[in-house]
Amino acid sequence: MVILNSPHNPTGSVLTPKELDEIAALLRDRDIWVLSDEIYSKISTREARVDRDPPGMQEKTIILDGSRRRTP
Repeated sequence: MVILNSPHNPTGSVLTPKELDEIAALLRDRDIWVLSDEIYSKISTREARVDRDPPGMQEKTIILDGSRRRTP
């Protein structure tokens, strides 16, 4: 498993779309899951991971985001 944290704590930096695509290219054809920690995505001023979906990664990505509120 690869754990991604974007935006990063404590710096607030965000992985770029190019960086995400490069990571996806390395992992797409391997039996490796991704845990995407997006707890700070709502406070980022730049595009965060939550809005990106590199092709072929959705089915092997777990999103951790405690800031989302579920409605009944």
